[in-house]
Amino acid sequence: MTPDLLGIIENLVAPLDAILARVWMLGPGDLCSSCPMRNECPDQTRCLHLEASVGLTARLDGPFRRFPVGARQVGRVVLERRPFVTNRDLGPLGLAEPLWLSMHRVESFAAVPLLRDGECAGVLALFARRALSEADVRGLAAGAQLLALAIAPRPRPAAGDTPGAVRSLAAVVRETIERTLEATRGRVSGPQGAARILGLKPTTLHSRMRKLGVRRPSR
Repeated sequence: MTPDLLGIIENLVAPLDAILARVWMLGPGDLCSSCPMRNECPDQTRCLHLEASVGLTARLDGPFRRFPVGARQVGRVVLERRPFVTNRDLGPLGLAEPLWLSMHRVESFAAVPLLRDGECAGVLALFARRALSEADVRGLAAGAQLLALAIAPRPRPAAGDTPGAVRSLAAVVRETIERTLEATRGRVSGPQGAARILGLKPTTLHSRMRKLGVRRPSR
């Protein structure tokens, strides 16, 4: 992934005290013969590929570089298309080595789908040293929409499409701000505010809202 995309991930998880954030994207089955989770993969045709790692390590290898669709909580997010979060008993879930969890005092784990046009293109997950609230997960899910727009490829324009059929960057930014405000119930500033989630100063977010004509949703 590009530095800009890695920066987006860092901004998304920074308010949550995350020590490691990772992104897996759907791809074809390619390492089936050596995959530690082969027995959990129903048909070896596609799986989640580890594409980004931010925090304690940037490595993309290791036993968790692939997750079969439907396997463990990360793989289930693809099928269920809804966030998963837990603030206890991470060891038995098989999402990381128990010694690693203990060494880094990991208290919580969250995984949210990267949705685009109603389909799940991948999963954003993080490990944090504090408990995650419902507001935390709502904000993370809203931010994941921005990440999905940035990462997941758009279908090629059909014959006859005009340039106006392609959304502008301003439209993407406006939609991202609106979704984030919905997730925070209109809150702009503060630890759970939209500005913190988007990695902006509250004054900067207010300025962009005025420029783009974004209004806070009614609570």
